[in-house]
Amino acid sequence: MDITGSLPNGLSPNASSPNASSPNAASPNASSPRSTATTPMAGDKLPAAIGGPALRVAALAGDPLAAYEVGVRFSEGRVVPANNEEAARWFEIAAKKAIVPAQFRLGTLYEKGLGVKRNLAAARDLYRAAADKGLGKAMHNLAVLYADGADGKPDYNAAALWFRKAADHGITDSQYNLAILYARGVGVEQNLAESYKWFFLAAKEGDQDAAQKRDEIASRLDQQTLAAARAAAEHWTAVPQPADAITVKGTWDAPANGPPAAKPKPRSAKAPTPDATRVN
Repeated sequence: MDITGSLPNGLSPNASSPNASSPNAASPNASSPRSTATTPMAGDKLPAAIGGPALRVAALAGDPLAAYEVGVRFSEGRVVPANNEEAARWFEIAAKKAIVPAQFRLGTLYEKGLGVKRNLAAARDLYRAAADKGLGKAMHNLAVLYADGADGKPDYNAAALWFRKAADHGITDSQYNLAILYARGVGVEQNLAESYKWFFLAAKEGDQDAAQKRDEIASRLDQQTLAAARAAAEHWTAVPQPADAITVKGTWDAPANGPPAAKPKPRSAKAPTPDATRVN
């Protein structure tokens, strides 16, 4: 589960900025199917294959770090068969105890309707919780939901705000999307120099579409403005993400009959398909 979603493809290069609502607008009163349980239910069991006694006992006792690890193993099919329903249940226990990667992963399940009923309001709230703790991927996915109109209509002001936050953390697809918004003046005031800078940074990470659009924008800038924009991009550095937003500390025994569980790592910020977050 990683960065998902897409920006609307109907935005024309010369489109004026739509009337978007405030980035801080109140969320709709959509009902959420999520439970309120923060600990496993009495009588819950875990298959022995999921891991050794230390992990299983801790998870069943409600340890959020253990619950997250169990969720990861169910989600990724580590030794046990992949099971999104079980993954969602264990991620929820961890998410309700403020484990940031669990909030992000559970948000992804709600966005896609995997193991739970699809609920974009729940996904948005979970992404927002993780984004507020500094997780760049959650900022990106939250921006996509605003751009897609998850609250009923597209909110490009909010989308631009969160794409900018994610871009500042080095999320390549957010840098690309932010550059698009600056080029078209959607959700932000049109600024071709800023557009060039963010296309430049996305291209630096190997994004070929960004490289092409960077050169297109460059042809529209005078030499002085282009030089300043290039210098700004070359001196740019990403804002580090908080450690507890991208990692989950916890040492657990290996899954039965399987290799040791890998320590959680921040996943690639690159979308899995070329058009996953694109406006062309």
